[in-house]
Amino acid sequence: MFMLFLEKNAASIFMGKLFWRNRLLAYFGAVNFMVFGLLLMIALLDHRTFLGVNLWIKPLKFSLSIGVFSWTMAWLLHYLPQKKVRLMAWGIVVVLGLEQLIITFQAALGKASHFNESTLFDGVLFGVMGVAIVINTLIIFWAFLLFLKRDQLPKGYLWSIRLGLVIFLFAGLEGVIMIAVGGHTVGAPDGAEGIFFFNWARKYGDLRVSHFLGLHAIQILPLFAWNFSRHKVRLVAVFALIYFLLSAGTLWQALAGMPFI
Repeated sequence: MFMLFLEKNAASIFMGKLFWRNRLLAYFGAVNFMVFGLLLMIALLDHRTFLGVNLWIKPLKFSLSIGVFSWTMAWLLHYLPQKKVRLMAWGIVVVLGLEQLIITFQAALGKASHFNESTLFDGVLFGVMGVAIVINTLIIFWAFLLFLKRDQLPKGYLWSIRLGLVIFLFAGLEGVIMIAVGGHTVGAPDGAEGIFFFNWARKYGDLRVSHFLGLHAIQILPLFAWNFSRHKVRLVAVFALIYFLLSAGTLWQALAGMPFI
């Protein structure tokens, strides 16, 4: 019972700090987590499928991902000049909110949101999402440039943020490869049998694996540094290199048409 109290207290302290650091992004993340819960209930009632999986799975994944990303940026942007952070936070909310709306809208219609140019309207929506992701990527690049000027954080932790942002940007550029391929599956059309929830292809290459790993570098690297290497830049650099090689290795694996598992 005492340990449970400590866990609840720790969660309360974390949430308080999160909303204090950036109220806008904290609320936006919370809204996405609530959307996740709502979409999960809808998915349990609506058994329609698209490409072999429940059509609500994609907006479910994106609401969860955007929620985690928003809370991460709420935490990290606190270290940067707040006049610039306000613009960056609003940019993230607008572009990712728009992307989530389009993905959910297309799912409700039983259509693909990405790589869908079957009609002019679908093509326009896909193009809008592309512009939104480019803007979000530019915001992250801006944050990276601002972190290069920061020097008042523990050096290991600071470099973990910088390197995490670099790997995130690398993973974002993989979207260009997906557009060039015309999907995320290599060796077969999208919709091949995949693992639970993530739906990464079991028998073919899947570009989403590397994309997923790279995007979450902005959580994994700072957490590692803060807990194990707050002041040790060399250890952070080694961990970041290993993590980047893992992400790049899964990209090579996917391009070769080999499954992740």
